[in-house]
Amino acid sequence: MKEICVQTIYVTDLTQALDFYTQALGYEVKARYGACIAQLHTQGATLIVQEIESGQACPDGPCTVLAFQTDNIAESMAQVVSAGGTLMTDKPQPCPVGVYVAFKDPVGVLHELLQFKNE
Repeated sequence: MKEICVQTIYVTDLTQALDFYTQALGYEVKARYGACIAQLHTQGATLIVQEIESGQACPDGPCTVLAFQTDNIAESMAQVVSAGGTLMTDKPQPCPVGVYVAFKDPVGVLHELLQFKNE
């Protein structure tokens, strides 16, 4: 499997989250993707903070999700399933940088596979 390429923090209040991460932890907003996604950066670490509705993406409320980069999302989805993981959708979903699919590992931890757009 590929490296961890994105760490996403799903929140229910983007403004409150951005205030916290910029003021308390020293992150800077580097980019915005629409009204509900922000890319934050500090020395050596980039985070995506995305506002979601309660129960969306993370059924138990806000959560942090690791995204694993792949060059072939269909093949990686098959590997996840064959190793005991559970896909949250049957097909990849579009996102600003490419396509992704959420999955749970065999013990129930939520992650994502991410295939970047070819540019």
